[in-house]
Amino acid sequence: MMMVKKNTVIIGLIQTRVSDDINRNMENTISKIRDAAKKGAQIICLQELYRTKYFPTDERKDVTQLAETIPGETTIALSDLARELNVVIIAPIFEVDSGKHYNTAVVIDTDGKIIGSYRKMHIPHDPFFYEKSYFQEGDLGYQIFRTPHLCFGVLICYDQWFPEAARTLALQGVDLIFYPSAIGYLEGDPLSQEDWHYSWENIQRSHAIANGIHVASVNRVGTEGEIRFWGASFVCDAFGRMIKRASQEDEEVVVAELDISQNKRIQDGWGFLRNRLPSTYGLINSRILNETPKSLGYSMPAEWEKHDATWLAWPHDPVTFPSRVKKVESAYLKMINVLHKNEYVNLFVKDSNMRSTVTRLLEQRGVDLQRINFYVWDYADVWFRDYGPVFVTNREKKQISFVHWIFNAWSGKYKDLAKDTQVPHVISNRLQLNNFRPGIVLEGGSVDVNGKGTVLTTTQCLLSSNRNPHLSKAEVEKFLMDYFGINHIIWLKSGVVGDDTDGHIDNLARFVGPRTVVCAYEEDEADENHSVLKENYEILHQSTDQDGKKLKVIKMPMPPAISMRVRGKKTRLPASYLNFYVANKVVLVPTYMHKNDSLAIRIIHSQFPSREIIGIDCTDLVYGMGAIHCITQQQPTIIG
Repeated sequence: MMMVKKNTVIIGLIQTRVSDDINRNMENTISKIRDAAKKGAQIICLQELYRTKYFPTDERKDVTQLAETIPGETTIALSDLARELNVVIIAPIFEVDSGKHYNTAVVIDTDGKIIGSYRKMHIPHDPFFYEKSYFQEGDLGYQIFRTPHLCFGVLICYDQWFPEAARTLALQGVDLIFYPSAIGYLEGDPLSQEDWHYSWENIQRSHAIANGIHVASVNRVGTEGEIRFWGASFVCDAFGRMIKRASQEDEEVVVAELDISQNKRIQDGWGFLRNRLPSTYGLINSRILNETPKSLGYSMPAEWEKHDATWLAWPHDPVTFPSRVKKVESAYLKMINVLHKNEYVNLFVKDSNMRSTVTRLLEQRGVDLQRINFYVWDYADVWFRDYGPVFVTNREKKQISFVHWIFNAWSGKYKDLAKDTQVPHVISNRLQLNNFRPGIVLEGGSVDVNGKGTVLTTTQCLLSSNRNPHLSKAEVEKFLMDYFGINHIIWLKSGVVGDDTDGHIDNLARFVGPRTVVCAYEEDEADENHSVLKENYEILHQSTDQDGKKLKVIKMPMPPAISMRVRGKKTRLPASYLNFYVANKVVLVPTYMHKNDSLAIRIIHSQFPSREIIGIDCTDLVYGMGAIHCITQQQPTIIG
């Protein structure tokens, strides 16, 4: 039998009790780092948020003064210490970067230089662990850190409950995962501390066993508010066997010698990594593409090209539609009844009860339920155009993928709606489509394409300081070209009065053919929309398509001004006939019980003579600050 050479490394874990005095906490930690180094530790890991008490016990608290940059107070002090002691230090901090806050672990090498950082990915939000109020989801991915002693990864506290994160690091070749934590027992919990502690320890030991690696978890001790932190920092080997375990009550420096060569023997013996079957792990198999759509031959088709399906989310929110939900439901039933005859309707519902209710309503309308695909997920609102995926196709290869932009609820105006940025994740899991993630904020209603290489948008929206303030206009243009697969951009100015999206194009101007645009125009010079719409119209008259050919621009009248109280504030609603939706064989046009309705329908019919033009009363829907185009998203057919 071939012998594997023993490969040992000594690690240290610093378990402390934390006071309100940050300087005292820092001094205590430094003293214990020195103690660990004196005992031979080569890599030393501190507990989560080691400098401060665990402040996320309160859902809303101003702790911005505790945040620090990298480099900053912690890294400067610990870099000097790491260099002096010739050790690697893992320091979890409350990081601020460009106004965003993260729960971060910084890794400092023996020469005092920062190797890199890991930002906590999985963020809990439960009683006394309200971390989503303080930390954003990590954006650096799962990092591996290579030192002369060890190749390791760092995951932070709540990450420890997710086997996918541990497996991801194991597949990258780490020998050990450090889990700096802040976890404890809530007074009055019906389950015992022993139950919670048992689960916490065993889930991490299971990661060691399943991946054939060592695991080191470091926790704090002491009572802070309602939480009694249970300490019990530990190190286990690749069999899950306990090497060292600290006290549940006292501060402690855990120093353990590890035989890392054991990992390979166990990995080879069990074969867990070698015998994986990724092709069978559909829902958890990553399908994110690192290239851009344009580089791979993808582009966004025009809306009038053939669809496989239309995406919708069933209305339910009485804040969005106070005393109007039932009326808005009636509009949805009419739309679905029309759409499903020529394409599938993919419909989000919040839960099984809503699904049953909607199913009954559809059946009463004679809808063929075989053409309705339900997606059950707890979404916030109906604005699918803005938070849903933007589908792109590669016609040559007959492939479809989608782009998942960040949705921040229109520059953070409605924080309760921002969760809908997760909807593309749900769709990705179900459809198993490749997807692209640009990593910037953009809503689908802010752009309109002709399918030939040109996009319409507005400076008011895409250059808003609350969307992507770090990007210049040229950088935004690069994202548009790369992710929509276009090469020409027409910038209009501002949106209609009352538009809380900051000037979405789908209320202003829309392509109805490769070189034909319908443009909102207000003839009444006394109307506050007149000047801005006139300016947009004149810009379009001077614009060309991607081939340098002049556009044909058709005026579209505006509906009457409608003013209502929305979320407690009187405002003009962004009613527009441009918010129509082009589906297979039909066009759904918003109407507002006004004489201009019929004129708008005639104009749209002149551009789509082979499609049936159907007016949908949007007098209640627009109360939510949008109309038909805002709530729909097309999924194009793959065309050879």
